[in-house]
Amino acid sequence: MEEIKCMNPNYTEFKFPQIKAHPWHKIFHKRMPPEAVDLVTRLLQYSPNLCCSALDALTHPIFDELRDPNARLPNGRFLPPLFNFKPHELKDVPTDTLVKLIPEHAKKQCPSFGL
Repeated sequence: MEEIKCMNPNYTEFKFPQIKAHPWHKIFHKRMPPEAVDLVTRLLQYSPNLCCSALDALTHPIFDELRDPNARLPNGRFLPPLFNFKPHELKDVPTDTLVKLIPEHAKKQCPSFGL
């Protein structure tokens, strides 16, 4: 009910059935890593206060593998440039977030940030 109010505070008259939420980790079982279930849970929140932002999603641990300097594509090739942000794209991003987002080895792809 709280999430419905967040989506539309004027929508108060409808009476929703009381259905207990089914946890994501029970839906996905062991087919997905816990980090993936965590990210899905954070992304599928209706409340803007609870939903993670796109930037938070990019810094989520599920993507740490992509920040590894030895990461490769399944065919063995190097990853394409993933961290070549333009200055205006990350203009107001806090430094601690930039440090999590852009790995040390990729800082040369975006030297204008002064990381």
